[in-house]
Amino acid sequence: MAEARSNAARKAWRTRKSPKYKADRTEQASKNALSKWCERHGWKVIFFEGKTGAPRTGIVDAVIVRIRPGDADAIEVCLIQLKAGAGGLTAIEISRMKKAVGKASLSWLLAAFDGDDLHFLPGTP
Repeated sequence: MAEARSNAARKAWRTRKSPKYKADRTEQASKNALSKWCERHGWKVIFFEGKTGAPRTGIVDAVIVRIRPGDADAIEVCLIQLKAGAGGLTAIEISRMKKAVGKASLSWLLAAFDGDDLHFLPGTP
């Protein structure tokens, strides 16, 4: 019994030292830090992840959005790439982020709920 626990403890220790474990921890820490910052500064955050919760391969990791202070009809949107740990910023990443902003699209949509169904105007997103 004690030997099984000891083996489990050794396996857990090795896991904690693995690059994947460390990357997952720093990723979660950076998401938490961004979420807290957004909460303190009046922004809403959306993280882009795969179905399993793993990060996507695209350059944009998150989007933050808020109603512009002083103008209730204006929205501010910012695309974000999260960096944490030893991951440094490269010129290629800066270029990709600038291109991502140029590729972003903006449109409008009305959603009306009639008590049974949700209807979109001008059409389904």
